[in-house]
Amino acid sequence: MKYLFSKFKDVGLGVLPILLVVLVLHFSFAHFETNLLLKFIGSMAIIVVGEVLFLSGIDGSVMRMGSYVGDSVNRFSKMTVVLLFAFIFGLVATIAEPDVNVLAGQVIENGINVNKFLFIFMIGAGVGIFVAFALFRIIKSINYKYVILSTFALIFLICIFIPDSIVAIAFDAGGSTTGIVTSPFLLALASGIARNKNAKSNSDNFGVIGIASLGPILAVAFLGLITSGKGSVNPMASESLNIFLDVLLNTMLGMLPLLLIFFIFDICFLKLPKKKKISLTVSSIITFVGLYLFLFGIDFGIMEMGTAVGKFLATRSKAFSIIFAVIVGFLITFTEPAVKVLGSQVDDVTQGNIKKGSVIFAIAIAMMLAVSIFVVKIIFNLSIWWIVGIGYGLVLLIMPFSSTSFVSIAFDSGGVASGPMCAAFILPMMIGFASGFGGGVQGFGLIASVGLMPILVLEILGVIYKIKLKAHETKEYKKALRISYGIDMFSNIEKLEEEYNRRQIEQIKHDEKSKEFEKIFEGQFDAMKEDGSGKIQG
Repeated sequence: MKYLFSKFKDVGLGVLPILLVVLVLHFSFAHFETNLLLKFIGSMAIIVVGEVLFLSGIDGSVMRMGSYVGDSVNRFSKMTVVLLFAFIFGLVATIAEPDVNVLAGQVIENGINVNKFLFIFMIGAGVGIFVAFALFRIIKSINYKYVILSTFALIFLICIFIPDSIVAIAFDAGGSTTGIVTSPFLLALASGIARNKNAKSNSDNFGVIGIASLGPILAVAFLGLITSGKGSVNPMASESLNIFLDVLLNTMLGMLPLLLIFFIFDICFLKLPKKKKISLTVSSIITFVGLYLFLFGIDFGIMEMGTAVGKFLATRSKAFSIIFAVIVGFLITFTEPAVKVLGSQVDDVTQGNIKKGSVIFAIAIAMMLAVSIFVVKIIFNLSIWWIVGIGYGLVLLIMPFSSTSFVSIAFDSGGVASGPMCAAFILPMMIGFASGFGGGVQGFGLIASVGLMPILVLEILGVIYKIKLKAHETKEYKKALRISYGIDMFSNIEKLEEEYNRRQIEQIKHDEKSKEFEKIFEGQFDAMKEDGSGKIQG
């Protein structure tokens, strides 16, 4: 009970800022429809319950599956087996990701002509391929920075030839994959493989998620390239089924493939005891129920309210919209529990030189800038390249000067800020806002902007840490020199003592000889003064 209460407290406090912002906006300016407001409040309650159940079950299901698979790689003599299953698990874990389903729904609803299943499958395939590549990098100890630079060079090359709207969706796809299903699974998988393959540094435990999130960008960009931005239309893709059945279908498509592939893997390789299988099954059922409630809450009222807020902002002044974006951007950071985990992670890696609170505050400022800059982008109808081009350009420019560990953690954290509430509320808000400025498609790219900022912030913190570490090393070096000089001064103390004692002995001998000479001299002098009778003369 204490565990559940703690989860309810964390999740409830997480969604509270968004709830308060909407309520203040409603009672002060917007006055939304009563039915919409009640649906939104009810959806918030459903999301809290769903997320608590999901987080309670995921430790014993998805994360444990990833750990079992990662720890088992030492049983395989061929690397191809490891990479094949890494691809399969990356694919099915992404299909189970709620953020991906939310993004796909938004893409279909806002006039992008592509089949929903094909869109999700392409994202999952991109993740699978790049998860396998990320693990190959760990096994072969390939420099992380070289991988990032070469991959981004290929991404930018392809993106030159596709429409800006597809570029924005591609980068959004990259940010949406690193969510509450994919991230813990991949972290557990990578950690197990790093342990069993004797990774050369602790930084190899990081970076898998960062590389995996580049796969969907390339996949969607490639899809846009081969279709020239005119994906095939599936009439059923945009049709809405009963919300209960629709969400149930999405949840089943998300969870069941992952479970099926894992139990096939278990039968072939792991052969877990019956007790562990039962525990995994029970935890998976809890995770399934939590995921269903979470997705239902999003579809029931969260996205609709986000769109309504965005449309309301489109009727207000530009200054009002930017100020509102600043407030929401700052507060959205505290709705994501993973930000706190990231802060603790950086604190540990830097041994307290970069504090947890500083990391969280820095990300909050970055999020504030990301959302407000994106609002400016919509208002003035700017190209998405002003954000992803300049933003990732700065990231790649700073990367050589930042600590390697910080670079890998930074790219892992790209999806930390762009979590469920960002995809479910902020993205629909931006799409609704953009509908008042020439079309909802302009709202895509928000997840990319939000995911970009933590990377930039952490790389800058990495540069600061490197400078502080260098200053500390210089200080310690000078201190060591002083100590060494002092040791050198006192290292000859025994010789000095021996020399002193020798001189003291020589001085004593010299004094004794001087006394003997004085006695002899005095005897001779007295003898010269004596007469023949032996009496001393006066």
